[in-house]
Amino acid sequence: MMMPANFSAVAENEMTYVVGGSLVDVLAPAMTTANWQNVSTNVIKIVGNSFLDAYTNSILSQLFDGNYVPGDVIGFSVKNLDKAYNKGYNTFGGNWGFAVGALNAGMQILGGLSAIYTLGSGSIGLETKKGTLPTL
Repeated sequence: MMMPANFSAVAENEMTYVVGGSLVDVLAPAMTTANWQNVSTNVIKIVGNSFLDAYTNSILSQLFDGNYVPGDVIGFSVKNLDKAYNKGYNTFGGNWGFAVGALNAGMQILGGLSAIYTLGSGSIGLETKKGTLPTL
């Protein structure tokens, strides 16, 4: 049997990819707008939680190390951004240096904003149980 030159045998289970089959097409009936908003919120909170631990340790150690000078926290934040920018700038041997450095600094800023959002969006588990504190 002769087949035309442009003929291609495609199995029925592969037709999804030929017709469309993107992730949104597959999940669209199951995912509503509220579900996608929940995904976005959870991603922001995951990023915020990862940055929150590092920021909390570093900033609190700057504040309560016994050597606090007004402006230490702002100076510390600027040093972190500078370190992220320089690490990105020197990644590819100077090629694309500004772009990668700016991207790294921008991601640090977004991580900090995610941490702030995480703190403001709800309780982070700092409750004490009854009876654990000494009574006077």
